[in-house]
Amino acid sequence: MIVLGNSEFAVGMKLAGVVNSFVVKSREQGLEALRKIERHDFVIANASIIKLLPELEELENVVSVPDSAQDFGNIDDLKEMIRSVIGFELEA
Repeated sequence: MIVLGNSEFAVGMKLAGVVNSFVVKSREQGLEALRKIERHDFVIANASIIKLLPELEELENVVSVPDSAQDFGNIDDLKEMIRSVIGFELEA
């Protein structure tokens, strides 16, 4: 799993154990991270990052999450987003 996001989301995911979690503040940073992603990798990215990097839409397993933590009701919302894309539930 690879995470591309704003600092709040990417650092939070890194603290949760996602090693490949990158803070993206510019298109250049995003393109650098994108070079590390393979087509079949599972990617979670903030909505603003996907807008910044439309190339992400060419990948097979990309989940878009809101930019703000307040936009999630709870962890079950994130689990459901991921499940809808990959077809099974990840333990968080």
